[in-house]
Amino acid sequence: MSMHEVADFVFSFTSKGLASTLTVPVTIPLSTTVEDLAYRLILAHNLPCYVEADLKKKLDIFVTSETNKFHDATAEAALARVQSGEVEVDDLVEQWTKAFTQEVKMYAPPEKTSKEQEFSEVYHALIHSPSLETLLNLEHQYAIAVEDVLRARDKDLAGLEKKQTAAMNRAVEDVGITSTDEAVNKLAQKHFENTQSRENHWAQELSNLKETQKQEYKDWVMKVHEDTAKSSQGTASFIQRVRTLSNSAMESGVTLGQDDHVMSDARLEESFTIHLGAQLKTMHNLRLLCANVLDLCKHKPNKIGGVVVPQPQRLQTAMSLYSNSLCGLVFLVDNRLNSYTGLKREFAKVCQQSTDFHFPDLEHQFQTIEQDVIRANEWRLQQKLAEDGDKISVQSTGSSSSEFSQKEEKMNRMHTGDFYITKHSNLSEVHSVFHLVSDDNVRSSDISSRHPVIMGIRNILKACFRHDIHTLTIPLLLAHDMSEEMTIPWVLKRSELVFKCVKGFMIEMATWGGSQSRTIQFLVPKGLSEEMFATLSSNLPQIFRVKNPLVVKS
Repeated sequence: MSMHEVADFVFSFTSKGLASTLTVPVTIPLSTTVEDLAYRLILAHNLPCYVEADLKKKLDIFVTSETNKFHDATAEAALARVQSGEVEVDDLVEQWTKAFTQEVKMYAPPEKTSKEQEFSEVYHALIHSPSLETLLNLEHQYAIAVEDVLRARDKDLAGLEKKQTAAMNRAVEDVGITSTDEAVNKLAQKHFENTQSRENHWAQELSNLKETQKQEYKDWVMKVHEDTAKSSQGTASFIQRVRTLSNSAMESGVTLGQDDHVMSDARLEESFTIHLGAQLKTMHNLRLLCANVLDLCKHKPNKIGGVVVPQPQRLQTAMSLYSNSLCGLVFLVDNRLNSYTGLKREFAKVCQQSTDFHFPDLEHQFQTIEQDVIRANEWRLQQKLAEDGDKISVQSTGSSSSEFSQKEEKMNRMHTGDFYITKHSNLSEVHSVFHLVSDDNVRSSDISSRHPVIMGIRNILKACFRHDIHTLTIPLLLAHDMSEEMTIPWVLKRSELVFKCVKGFMIEMATWGGSQSRTIQFLVPKGLSEEMFATLSSNLPQIFRVKNPLVVKS
């Protein structure tokens, strides 16, 4: 049976002593309101205004009557199909059960808490309890074990490379005497296979160690929580378990020797408090700091009385992991989703130095993001073809294998201004890293506020305002290191552009985050001079208009 039907509505009225009749087809069920349809009929047929009330009344009666008839006929037809065996009763019951359990709240099954959600709630409770120090010491013990494996791997691979280099040099020197070019090629292939085999061995061992650590860590956290819940009179089991682990941490050498202690470099920092908004002003914190971008991610040794203790930044990061006050970092990368070169490789090494107990490792997150990148590029391609009116298939029959591989590689690449997010719990001062795709054009001095990288920062700020990331670090010069073209006028012009754009974006995004205070950190490369840092520090209050207290002298 059809999902709708058409019925003729007949309306009679008198105008200037003449009887008139209006007949119009009406689709049942009505897709609009009776009032809207009445106004349309009056306008379309130039009906007098005094028939409006009578038209609405009769139209309402007509629509109600015809709708009831339509639903009755539809129901009778459905029952007839069930009685005739055309529709299976079991299938119908299953459909109704699914509809009620998924659409009606009172019939929906109770929501089950996943293991990840349960662990996050237990961890958040313990990290705000006396077991905070013990948890961090346990993480430090596991990090030391991972670092031991990494050192052994690097030493093994370095020895293998040295041995292979010596063998290759001897083979090359003996070419034409006791060796041939073919033998050299075979030797190079053998060296490559041996290196790959050794790297795979260490990668597997490191992966097994991290999986074991993650499972042990989660088991310990859940056992401590169970001890706390079971002990109604006191927390003897809880305290005993915490003290046992604390003592084992001290005995296993969670300390630094005099030679192993590393002093952290002092940062150039300057903090400001601003108010943004026209009528309802919101207070925000701004910080200008000069440091290496990876310093915000690395764990630094901190020794007090010969015992390793977590730094305040690490404590704050751990305590706010499952909170509404997260920390983010804008990390400039190229358009390839990997960690093979440059700062991306160094960042991957930092992430690899310890086990992430709460989120997948970096490589697994990249694999998930890669699928999203492909879907996003496919959507972009479809939109472009729709705009151009091009109906040609993306994969034409005449495409060669090389062209197909080029298209596939292009689908894995991102555009300038795109960003992807990775989540971390094992970094020093960062929870979320926004990998913003940049290119060499940002090093020119004539970029505008509509540059894709600038617009990418706008989108990142929007994501932060929407998802409770209250602290965000932005590279002020849109670069992580100093270069020759970064002259004094270049630095001043670039910093002014970023300051003004971020200010505008924060005012624009204030509607997303209400009246909550935010902290924006402007990061400049470590090679910047102190004089230039002082100049930037003096320019920031002029752009954001920092309010100073009024001092009244009596």
